[in-house]
Amino acid sequence: MQGTLFLVVGPSGVGKDTLLDGARETLASSCWFSFPKRVITRAADAGGEDHIPVTQAEFDSQLSQGQLWHHWHAHGLSYGIPIGVKDDLAQGINVVLNTSRNELDAFREKSENVVVIFISASPNVVEQRLRARGRETEEDIQKRLARLVAHASPSGTALEVMNDATQQEGIAALVELIAGTCDLRAVVQKFPVEIAGKQVCLVHKENPIASRLLAGSTRVSLTFGNKTIAAELGQTDSDEIVSKDQCALSEKAMSELGAVEGDIVFIERSPTPKSRSILQKKVRGGELTDSEMEAFVHDLVKGRFSTSEIAGFLVAASTNLSIDEVISLTRVRAEFAHRQDWGKPVVVDKHSMGGIPGNRITPIVIPILAAFGLTIPKTSSRAITSAAGTADMMEVLARVDLTPDEMHRVVETSNACIAWNGRLTHSPVDDVMNAINRPLGLSSTLLDVSSIMSKKLAAGSSHVLIDMPVGPGAKTKNDADAQALKNLFESVGHGIGVKTLVNLSDGTKPIGRGVGPVLETLDVLEVLSGSSSAAQDLLEKSLGYAALILEWVEAVPKGEGRARAQGLISSGLAMEKLQELIALQGAQENPSLDPGRFNQDLRADQSGVIKAIDIKSVSRIARRAGAPGDKAAGVVILAQVGQQVQAGEILLKVHSSSLRGAQEATEAARHQDAFLIE
Repeated sequence: MQGTLFLVVGPSGVGKDTLLDGARETLASSCWFSFPKRVITRAADAGGEDHIPVTQAEFDSQLSQGQLWHHWHAHGLSYGIPIGVKDDLAQGINVVLNTSRNELDAFREKSENVVVIFISASPNVVEQRLRARGRETEEDIQKRLARLVAHASPSGTALEVMNDATQQEGIAALVELIAGTCDLRAVVQKFPVEIAGKQVCLVHKENPIASRLLAGSTRVSLTFGNKTIAAELGQTDSDEIVSKDQCALSEKAMSELGAVEGDIVFIERSPTPKSRSILQKKVRGGELTDSEMEAFVHDLVKGRFSTSEIAGFLVAASTNLSIDEVISLTRVRAEFAHRQDWGKPVVVDKHSMGGIPGNRITPIVIPILAAFGLTIPKTSSRAITSAAGTADMMEVLARVDLTPDEMHRVVETSNACIAWNGRLTHSPVDDVMNAINRPLGLSSTLLDVSSIMSKKLAAGSSHVLIDMPVGPGAKTKNDADAQALKNLFESVGHGIGVKTLVNLSDGTKPIGRGVGPVLETLDVLEVLSGSSSAAQDLLEKSLGYAALILEWVEAVPKGEGRARAQGLISSGLAMEKLQELIALQGAQENPSLDPGRFNQDLRADQSGVIKAIDIKSVSRIARRAGAPGDKAAGVVILAQVGQQVQAGEILLKVHSSSLRGAQEATEAARHQDAFLIE
């Protein structure tokens, strides 16, 4: 089996040479890694990478004599890769090359195992580094920065290192990607101790590949020739017992394999050789079948992959999943969650993409639809970066941490529930992926859609309506992104057999007045009670979505949905349904609906018309007040876009359960420019 060819690319100035030098120092002591120098028609003292300097005549001579495996020309120079690289790869050695992005396809044709690693850095960091080293003119610096913007991650790249932190952190990240993506081979030596006739494999703890590939494993698969066996895994830090490039095998293991000292064996986690090859297929840009995705996810949940392996998959999958793969991943994720079956042809769900302060339409729409007679078991998340999630708001009034049996009982009785998804539709696949994904800071609509839709499938939904706010401060920034995400959601929904409709909405301003669990609860109760003082934008959006669902599932004729929804509020039936849900889920004892007693005002510093409200600033202010942990904390928005205000008029009122929270939020508000007044 060939070694892996790592092609390290990146625009000039991002620190690629520095990271490669550090990775070479860390890994090159192992016989399984090679960092060949490039042959370049450039003087030895020209600066930059350590290379083999030659004249053009010498380069041409090496080329004609077959001493170069690959060559190219760029920027007036000739570049060559020594022929020894071909032999190294054939012997299973992993080769790390500094190369040009324009040569990636040519290298892929020459080697079967290719991984591209893109080194990047933000323009301001690159500019600082270029100025610090003092080798370039101002004109050169500007040209390099222009090329940096133009050179995004190349097509097909699976792994990336953002080199904005310290040199040590950048080197560690590169080493992690290289060592975590390799196959593990080792030279056999005999383990001098027999352990009850067991098949034992001992490796060195500082073997860079084994420390990542086998982390947490207790058994491995050993392959030599056409024979594969399982063995107990042991580890040591003693060079006297086994070196970093070797594995010590018990006599039983050597006998079963037919191997002798000096032979080279292939080592991987047991009992999942197939799923690891599937992971590597994805990292290298391949497309997984349904059965491959199922096998991979099964072993993922069983803990059979190391952190670096999972990271490699997530980085690849975050940008390189086909629609069919997203559908497969969604189905498999749902299989690991508790599946609900309501025995009804129409089971509705309404989901919001979030990011809009006060957009608490779900606890209004659910009682309306349930009062009408539709089945709508709603599972919701808690806030992650916002001031409140639907579950945080509902928890002000009732229990939300229902078990699957409790959820089923509530829905069978009342047609609905509003519960936290953590104990219901949350898949253990999410736990494993999130534990790696969050530190990496990956943002992937492909993985997000898979996670969201798997929860809908697990909840037994037949119809899912998705509210997708669009605006500069929303999660979906513009119409083009919104349309692409809409198509993705609806395609995945079709693929898993769930009718899915995405509705684009205004994401440029808050909805309602309150932002924070208690304050949003007060808004919801005012709307459902039919109060004339209820926030009209919250009422109108809720009625619009309730009407859309009623007509979409053909529960009422087209054009009649809004009137039926309004009637259920006016009659009090929607409020009665919410009270029923609260009682069935478990009403909070003596729930407090009082906003935080410490409050301060943010006032207009000039007269004029409010042109815009920065929704991110509003959420930050509410969180600084203590929301959602402090359920009584948050803000009340007292002025809306388009409103004429006078200097000194109250725009926003901060509430908190502590004086410090109110003061910090108010201070933050003064620096957030939440209201644009002209």
